[in-house]
Amino acid sequence: MLLDILRLRQAHCVALLGAGGKSTLRAILERECAASGQPCVFYECGSSDGKCLLLYGGQPPALRPGTDCAVVVAGLGALDWPLREVCAGYAHAFSSDPSRPCDGHDLLYAVRENLRASGLPKAQLRVLLNQADTGMLHVRASDLLRALQDEGLHAAALSLLV
Repeated sequence: MLLDILRLRQAHCVALLGAGGKSTLRAILERECAASGQPCVFYECGSSDGKCLLLYGGQPPALRPGTDCAVVVAGLGALDWPLREVCAGYAHAFSSDPSRPCDGHDLLYAVRENLRASGLPKAQLRVLLNQADTGMLHVRASDLLRALQDEGLHAAALSLLV
């Protein structure tokens, strides 16, 4: 199911970038691949220290050779919380006011920066807005998804709660 939502059926080596549930996503995807008999390697890049967002900053994620797709994971739970509390690596991008609440523009900025940092072409990139645990977060995610999809990116929002 998640393989199809993220369009990963043909992928063989997938980097999970960003924050907000990479370990859970990896476990779900590995289970689905095992059940379908599809060989695929999923690996996580970078640590967000439990925060909803991660910016790689000047240090791009170290992608393994042969990586054919990357999924940027961003936690919707960051919205309305102070940036310094929800974004690992915020120092450069949000240093002017790290105590201000994270909004949709900030979340999109983090996603776009991580997409750019991956160095992969758009066709090999996916975005998962995680933590869409409530109806209100789904509503807020719809505008973010539309913005990403208007840029030609494959993006989805859901909750990885299991």
